[in-house]
Amino acid sequence: MSALHPFSLLAIAAALPAFAWILPAPGGGLATATLALVLALVPDVRAGARVVRVAVLTAAPFWLFLLLLHDLPTTVAMGLRITTMVASFAWLVAALPPDRLVEAMVARGWSLTLAYLFAATLSAVPVLKARARRIVEAQRCRGLSPRGSVANRLRALRALALPLVLSALHEVDERALALETRGMGSGVHRTPLAAPPDRPLERAARWALLLLCLAAVIWRLA
Repeated sequence: MSALHPFSLLAIAAALPAFAWILPAPGGGLATATLALVLALVPDVRAGARVVRVAVLTAAPFWLFLLLLHDLPTTVAMGLRITTMVASFAWLVAALPPDRLVEAMVARGWSLTLAYLFAATLSAVPVLKARARRIVEAQRCRGLSPRGSVANRLRALRALALPLVLSALHEVDERALALETRGMGSGVHRTPLAAPPDRPLERAARWALLLLCLAAVIWRLA
């Protein structure tokens, strides 16, 4: 999957949630959610299993919240659609290296600032996850235990969340200064160093996905 053009990966990640909301529930949502979770397992099953676990754990609170507000059929229908969205994004983050996305967008003449925003969005989750792991290890060295009773977990949450938020804000300032130093806002055209090849077959497949989405919308409205 990582050999595909970044725009092809984006098209797949956008098409799956679109079909989940367009197609009749619950069959459409079940099919797209299953496909999104199966895609995460290709080609590395072990790494894909972690992506699936993250997607399921992220979608689980939404299911609980929906169950408190709606009946079971509505919960299943909307829950499957939300699961598709979460799983598609989790798969995209794992399958698409941000640097390839930036190269592809710059090669198409897009603004480098816009390309950086897309790449930063994709890399935010793994970066924050790695930073949170380091903070947990540092707090454990100081005697903080994030396990045990609910009260103990809530006390540990504050000690973990505050450094994470402050470090993220500090990194925003550092990145903004680095981007300004490199002339990101100057409007100068950049030349990509290694633009990913965009094969004609992939371009045709992206247009086919768009046409399928439009056909599904027309079918649902007819």
